Amino acid sequence: MKDKKITGTIENMETGETHDIVPFHFFPCNCALNTIVKILHVESFLHPDNSRQISVDCLALDSSGFVFKLSMEFNPESQEDEQKIRSDITEGKIMAASGLYSVLTEDEGGIMLFDPACESLPPEYSLEEVEEVFRVNNMADKNRLI
Repeated sequence: MKDKKITGTIENMETGETHDIVPFHFFPCNCALNTIVKILHVESFLHPDNSRQISVDCLALDSSGFVFKLSMEFNPESQEDEQKIRSDITEGKIMAASGLYSVLTEDEGGIMLFDPACESLPPEYSLEEVEEVFRVNNMADKNRLI
């Protein structure tokens, strides 16, 4: 079981700054999160090792329609894959997303989906109603009911 304990340091490849990893027991259980998301911001990164990353900030709905912050992280293999993801996932779009996730403190990244599958809003949902749910149930927006 010692081989499942994750420890060490992580280095920011852009700044060279290093941080200790808080030790944890790696236990992949393939639990998935299925939700409806509203895309707020999309940003792409090309790292010094030529790996690619797309970070997406979203609002998401829980099973009762309450709104929470969610990040989605994609690691496209090529520039073509990156362009495909970027063309499908655009700011303001509402869509279904599902995938493996982690829940960390807000400072450490919050709730995050990794390489999720994203699809159009399922036909059983009205886009107008989902937009209204995001507006009314977003408790972080103090002006939501104005």
